[in-house]
Amino acid sequence: MSKVFVLGIDCTPFEYILEAWLDELPNLKKLIKEGCYAKLNSSIPPLTGIAWTSITTGKKSGDLGIFEYIYRKNYSYDDIHIITAKNIKEKTIWQIASEHGKKAISCLVPLTWPIKPFNGICISGCLTPNTEVNYTWPRELKQEINALFDNFLIDSLDFRDFSKEKIIQTAYEVTEMQFNLMEYLLKNKEWDFFFGVIVKSDSINHNFWKFVDKKHREYNPNSEFKDVMKNYYKFIDKKIGELLKLLDEDTKIIILSDHGITRMHNRINLSDWLIKNKYLVLKEPIKEKTKLELNMIDWEKTKAWAIGAYEGQIFVNLKDRESKGVVDKEEYDVFVKELEEKLKNITGDKGEKLDTKIFTKKRDFLGKCQNIAPDIIIYFDDLQYGCNTSLIGNETLWSPQTALGSDDAGHSRQGMFIMKDGKNKGDIHEIDAIDIAPTILNLLKIPIPKDIIGKIIENGNVL
Repeated sequence: MSKVFVLGIDCTPFEYILEAWLDELPNLKKLIKEGCYAKLNSSIPPLTGIAWTSITTGKKSGDLGIFEYIYRKNYSYDDIHIITAKNIKEKTIWQIASEHGKKAISCLVPLTWPIKPFNGICISGCLTPNTEVNYTWPRELKQEINALFDNFLIDSLDFRDFSKEKIIQTAYEVTEMQFNLMEYLLKNKEWDFFFGVIVKSDSINHNFWKFVDKKHREYNPNSEFKDVMKNYYKFIDKKIGELLKLLDEDTKIIILSDHGITRMHNRINLSDWLIKNKYLVLKEPIKEKTKLELNMIDWEKTKAWAIGAYEGQIFVNLKDRESKGVVDKEEYDVFVKELEEKLKNITGDKGEKLDTKIFTKKRDFLGKCQNIAPDIIIYFDDLQYGCNTSLIGNETLWSPQTALGSDDAGHSRQGMFIMKDGKNKGDIHEIDAIDIAPTILNLLKIPIPKDIIGKIIENGNVL
């Protein structure tokens, strides 16, 4: 029985890896030549924790019940928390594989802390608080890792706190450390199924995208940073080559990303827009630019409020759902439609029409957790405009900054997918994030649970 090896490279854009830089990435090019490739349509929204969980469970956000990095309990106005693996009720592919007698390894996959024990090995990924907690299964594996590395890092501090030079240095250090861990596991542990993720590509892409994207407003072809992204992916390709040498010839191989990256022209100040349109009402008017705290909101007069920094997420303050709801259930559909039409009419900062995409709870988040989905999710200009909901009192409807800082790039809807399985060949065009789990289970000869709705990638098609 052949093994299945999966490597995720967070936030990787297909247009450079599968196209522009491919000739300089010999190991990925060889895999593409011997196998198949596609654009991968990410989760809604395309955020790291949600997208990787969709990939590893075969479930959409409407079934997963996660839509952002935060969640609120029981429609509360103040009981709001960071998501963890406790929010995930669905089985992952390594749990399913271990139940069928396969030896599985999950290495640094986002949103896997706190670890849910299974008959295999797990090192939790980003969103793990720090390496002082129990981040391995079995627990004694942590001591093994500490003996290998002086200061093992699952992730590093927020890239907005670093200089460009420090971001580059940290990305290489963490990436090499994590590849070395994967190499150690492949060499020293028994496995039938391996799923690892490299995440520092995300901070590299967010910080250096404007130096490669010719349509970016701040593109500078002569910048000293113009080759940072390409050189980092050349380094990634080299490390992939080293891992591939450890695999048997008949091992099935998948390389993929959870989403892509795109230019961010500016941000729409969504909370300011809601205030201006009297959908969101403050207890007291503000006199200067201020971080919006939820205790500043007059809930008895507020119809809607929002979160989000790339996509925007709007929650209706609904009667008999929220404790101080003001929108009648009978008015809900009309109100959501009103918001949808007005949001689509928001223009860019130069007056240009935006290609804005709207997703609604009732229409787009069907599933067992539909009830806790945001009422509306907005991709302003198909994510080429970000969103600011945390900083209010801005001079105009557009500004690049949130309360956490600014970005040059945001997430795009499509990542990349490469598979060498001995059967599929060439360009298979587009696949969905939820197609990965059933495809892996099929490669492992494991029956696919009926509640996994993704399709199997087989014979050059998604079946």
